[in-house]
Amino acid sequence: MDIQAVLQGLDTLYERRESDRVEDYLSKNLEKALKEGDTGSAISLVNELIGFYRETSQYQKAEKYCEKLLPFMEKAGLKDTIHYGTSCLNIANAYRASGRLEESFSTYQKVIAIYEQCLEKDDLQYAGLYNNLALLYQEMEKYEEACEILNKALDIVEKYPDEKLKQAITYANLAESYLKLKDMDKAKDSSVKSIEHFKDGLTNDYHYSAALAVAGDICFMNKEYEQAIEQYEQAMLLLKKHIGITNSYFRIISKLQAAYEAMGKPDALSGITMARDYYNLYGKEALIKENEREKDSEYIKVLSEIAFAKIGEGSECLGYDDIISKDHDFGPGFCIFVTEEQYHDFGRALERAYDALPEDFRGFTKPDRIIGAPRNGVIVIEDFFARILSLDNVACEYLVKNYTLPVEVWLRLEDWQLRTVTNGEVFEGKDSVYGRIYENLKKGYPEVVRNRKIAQLLGNICQEGQYNYQRMMQRRDVEGATFVLHCFEEHVMELLFLLNKEFAPHKKWIMRAAKDLKKGKNVLAEVEKLMAMQPDIAYYKDKEMIDWIGRVNYNDPVYVAIDHIAQEIVNFLQEENLTESDDTYLENHIPYVLKKV
Repeated sequence: MDIQAVLQGLDTLYERRESDRVEDYLSKNLEKALKEGDTGSAISLVNELIGFYRETSQYQKAEKYCEKLLPFMEKAGLKDTIHYGTSCLNIANAYRASGRLEESFSTYQKVIAIYEQCLEKDDLQYAGLYNNLALLYQEMEKYEEACEILNKALDIVEKYPDEKLKQAITYANLAESYLKLKDMDKAKDSSVKSIEHFKDGLTNDYHYSAALAVAGDICFMNKEYEQAIEQYEQAMLLLKKHIGITNSYFRIISKLQAAYEAMGKPDALSGITMARDYYNLYGKEALIKENEREKDSEYIKVLSEIAFAKIGEGSECLGYDDIISKDHDFGPGFCIFVTEEQYHDFGRALERAYDALPEDFRGFTKPDRIIGAPRNGVIVIEDFFARILSLDNVACEYLVKNYTLPVEVWLRLEDWQLRTVTNGEVFEGKDSVYGRIYENLKKGYPEVVRNRKIAQLLGNICQEGQYNYQRMMQRRDVEGATFVLHCFEEHVMELLFLLNKEFAPHKKWIMRAAKDLKKGKNVLAEVEKLMAMQPDIAYYKDKEMIDWIGRVNYNDPVYVAIDHIAQEIVNFLQEENLTESDDTYLENHIPYVLKKV
């Protein structure tokens, strides 16, 4: 194998920002090297895989290769060679990154022993060892030791004038270590030197992101929050461009969030706020200018007749996004809702204008367009509702014409579908077609539909909780009882939203959203208590199965919790003037609810 050609191909992938292809590329070449019996190439490729997995936070994969590499090299007769030491260094770095600090430290000691046998004291490879060992000392909170060994590294790299990158990295690591010791003068001095070295033609190197992050930390400590934000945002963009989304990327996001909070802008990185601010900066006027159609009166007119918003799929549209939400499909962007007719006339022009808007905002890049299910940019209203609400052409035409849905469509829709098209925020265009649909749907189900759905849910709740749960426990079927218990809990939560005249979101967000409901907090509290319980067959062993027929087991705390929830639901129904009965068996309230239809 021509290993140099393979490594050049790897460099090309990194240069093209095609990190998603690296694993497959290295794995296939490793397989080829092993088949050819090319031990040296195989060792090089395993080391590259370990480094790749470390940088992309795929620690388990890295450790898998770490465990195999040294025995493989020993079998090849390479123990205690400089190549063996280099592999030990790579393994020590991987262990450090994955949190196996003691194993990392002992492996670094192996590297030191080999280097002392094979290298001159001022060899440049020592500088790499010292820098990496310093990072371990930082993880172990031994910052004085980190500074000491980094200064040893600096003594070496400064003897090599052409090694600007190694000098820049060493200064950046020193800056971070001094910062941890709260020696702000030395930290800032080292940081400035690091940035200066990187700016001397090295700003495209991904290590620059770490230097920028440290510079941001120093600004933050000095309460220079705007400067800190600028550094963090640059660091995020550079790191994502070169390596992708890793643990280091999320650490910088956390720091960026802290800086915005310190400035009194805690919501600056939330999806809705980011979309709104991005629109305010690059909204309708920018779309006109970017498209160079200031004199096109029809184009200007259509911009006043469409909706600019952030609505649809994604936790950010619900306002529930957090740092975990930022690992995919997240970034600056907004929706431009147009009708089919408007798209036919101006859709392409609007798309070109939107695509020309800035790619980066607050450290994030515009998300890639999802073909067939766009979340940002130009979105055709009819396609949007047809996809999310499963509407046919007739229903779509009715919706666009009347700004609401036929009763038969209302009846078949699920809450999460309606929540998806009525969440978020319309920034501009409330009198547009989408704006009017949005406001009408947001009012909730028509009363006749709502009451029918309430009646159906009361039946489901009664069936699963008040009837099926006891029956399954009496049969000693704990698994079946657990399943219907979860169904009961789900139906209760759906009812809670209906009684509040709100659409429930997708299941994974239903408990989070319920905390914002204005009514029925007693019901929610009882459901949360029930969710902490587990069905226990011990409460049913004092009688034979047949002896439970016709009995209710009030010794079972789960059933007691179900009964409490039923009582709270009855109270809620009475408060809403939906029932005239005090009966806690919920099925018996259905006629009263249906009388209101």
